[in-house]
Amino acid sequence: MNTGAHASAANKPMLTNAVALSPQSGRTLWWLLLSTLLLLLATAVSAQPNPERAAAEAAQQQRQPGNNAPFWTDIEAMRRGVTQVQTIDAGVLINPGGELWRKLHEGPFPFWGAIWLVGVPGAILLFWFFAGPIKLHAAETGRLIRRFASWERVLHWTAATCFLILVVTGFTLFFGKYYVEALLTYPVYSWVAKAAVTLHNFTAPVFAVTVVSLFLAFVKRNWWRAYDWGWVRLLGGFIGKGEPPSGFFNAGEKLWFWFGVTTLGLVMIGSGAVLLLPVYNQTRDVLAAADIVHLSAALLFVGASFGHIYMGTIGMRGALRAMREGVVDETWAKEHHSRWHDDLKAGHAHEASDAPLLAPTAAPENLR
Repeated sequence: MNTGAHASAANKPMLTNAVALSPQSGRTLWWLLLSTLLLLLATAVSAQPNPERAAAEAAQQQRQPGNNAPFWTDIEAMRRGVTQVQTIDAGVLINPGGELWRKLHEGPFPFWGAIWLVGVPGAILLFWFFAGPIKLHAAETGRLIRRFASWERVLHWTAATCFLILVVTGFTLFFGKYYVEALLTYPVYSWVAKAAVTLHNFTAPVFAVTVVSLFLAFVKRNWWRAYDWGWVRLLGGFIGKGEPPSGFFNAGEKLWFWFGVTTLGLVMIGSGAVLLLPVYNQTRDVLAAADIVHLSAALLFVGASFGHIYMGTIGMRGALRAMREGVVDETWAKEHHSRWHDDLKAGHAHEASDAPLLAPTAAPENLR
């Protein structure tokens, strides 16, 4: 028993010390509890509905959706924000310049573009119906002149094939949701559009190479000459009697070469490259501008090509044979390209050769 008493006496100072620390710990605990209660009370008060404040917010929402005037003002001014995405336009939430692009795509281009693509060939066919094709005045001699070499014809038809593929796929993508989708239904058109964009993108580089190759192959024969102005003044013979003199290519073909193949071709290639290869930090404004330029050039290019296709097929007899077989009758050369015919007779020009860099053929004996 005495031992227990001594043990209790020995433990007594320790209990006293523990009781002495409890007031400080208690005050800390009470402050924490009080702070928590005050925070809960403030949250409850702030959460109470305020009719006047709700009405003010509703009115502000009507005047300005988003209820954050400075924020949307900065957005409309294209002030850049902060984001973790590392691209050139990542800090711009809304691009106002895109509104112009949308209005052009939703309004003028589909309407007037469709009228242009239907109206130009329609006018050409109407002209052909009343005027008919350009015919030879004299009988054919049966003596053939090689006008285009095999490699030139292959180059031409490769470019023509690529051009047709790009036209069909490109206008399917642009006019699709306005016209094609209504015919095919959306699910079917979605597959058509997917195939069109793939074919368009893979055909474009081939077309670019053929356009550059066509320029190098025919640029020397398309230099503008003084006598070409006479051909333009007489509209190629539609005014006056007989076709004006022209060289290997007449002025109409030269205009197609310089304005269509060269100028519009290069514009299409350049703008298409910006759209197809957006890896050079092009901004959305640059891409939108490239798209408008690409579409505008395409409409002009296709419209001009209708005239070229017409003259090369049903508009002039013997023209298609020149590019299909590479040869023309002597009468055809004399009436449509008299200066080229005279140069052949004088030995100043040569027939087309499949080895033009090695040994061009001499002037044909039957023309001397």
